[in-house]
Amino acid sequence: MFKRIIWIAAGFGAGLSSSFWVKRVVKKHAVDYTTSAATNFLANSVKVTKTTLSDAAVESKRIASKYQDRIPSRLGQKSRDSLLILND
Repeated sequence: MFKRIIWIAAGFGAGLSSSFWVKRVVKKHAVDYTTSAATNFLANSVKVTKTTLSDAAVESKRIASKYQDRIPSRLGQKSRDSLLILND
């Protein structure tokens, strides 16, 4: 009888302590994924996308200015019959 009481108390203690531990871990992870974290993730994603698009625009302007002589002008001048290949 005494062994049963010991095992029941040990099981009760282990179950109670593990449930408190799981509750604490879940709360900790829930704080990590709150709206502020999601907002920061979204803001960082927007900044990275904006930077990428800005860098692409700067690069395209640089390449276009490099090959400006191959682009026909609006004054009716004919461009050379060369193929415009951009390898930069």
